Amino acid sequence: MKLIACALALGIFGVQPLYAGETVDVDVGGGMVVKLAKDRPLKIAFFSEGTNNSAMTASIEGAEEAAAKHGWAIDVFDGSFDAVKQSNQIANALNRDYDAFIVKPLEGNTMCEPASVTAPQRNILVVNAVLPICGRSGKEGEAQWSPGTLAYVGGTQTPDAFLEVLHKVRELAPGPQKVGILTGNDLNPITLNFEAALQRFLAETPDWSVVAKARTDWSTPVAFEKAQPIVSAHPEITLYFSHYSNMTRGIVQALEAAGKLGNVKVFDAGGTAWAKQAVKAGTIDFTTALYLRSNAAASIEAIAAAQRGEPVPRVIQNEGKPITKGALVQFIDSSNVDAYQPEAD
Repeated sequence: MKLIACALALGIFGVQPLYAGETVDVDVGGGMVVKLAKDRPLKIAFFSEGTNNSAMTASIEGAEEAAAKHGWAIDVFDGSFDAVKQSNQIANALNRDYDAFIVKPLEGNTMCEPASVTAPQRNILVVNAVLPICGRSGKEGEAQWSPGTLAYVGGTQTPDAFLEVLHKVRELAPGPQKVGILTGNDLNPITLNFEAALQRFLAETPDWSVVAKARTDWSTPVAFEKAQPIVSAHPEITLYFSHYSNMTRGIVQALEAAGKLGNVKVFDAGGTAWAKQAVKAGTIDFTTALYLRSNAAASIEAIAAAQRGEPVPRVIQNEGKPITKGALVQFIDSSNVDAYQPEAD
């Protein structure tokens, strides 16, 4: 994995010089066209939110593997969950010789102008992955695409998707519930989408009460640290939930340490290899499929299709995987867990 975490030396400010070889005109909407090199391997910049959990590692690996199939060079930028750092990274990369960006933003509004305005002005093609930019993080369907970019790839972590998950939890755990929840970090678009879904769900489910909630950095050690005092202070909790498996794993560890594992229900979204084994063991009731390796690969393939002059959908749903029965979310439980192939550890 090639990571570029420090600031790059600034180049000459201004529009990228047009490539002198054969190019293809790529319509990115908003009246903008990117002239993409057609007769040589491309150079890609991949902007990751961070590298500290299995989802991000899987995403980076998916992008690197897909780029290698095309003989393309790819540089990975670790945002370290720091929106200012990521903003500086993309600002510096705009002055280098990249043909395309894959942008997984930490804060969508900050990334809007550089990704959807400045990049196409400099003949850099942009795919926006996982977290929509330009105020579109809470949108659904086609509204997740931002003009100025080639495509948006994602769709499984929107408010509607999380509401589907919470409805499934309610189906399997009917009646009054006292709930403990772990989420991602503040201001993260996925966290905000989950919170929006949770508010809608609680409004329609008055016999649920959230008695404890904690933010994390998405990692298992921090989730364990945050879950321990909740488990200790709130013996009345009947159900735990988190919206990513690394956090759920921390909840399970805290319950196990307190001797309470098996006494409460635990539900998960994220579908890691750990979550698959936890479903098989009966430790958690279900998880949801999350294909972030496929998401990154689909982002690369969208750029490849554009280079070939082929049409590219503006929104590529379900992380690039086929849609299952028209639903936003695929649930993994004891009935189908053996067939599920997780993409993250």
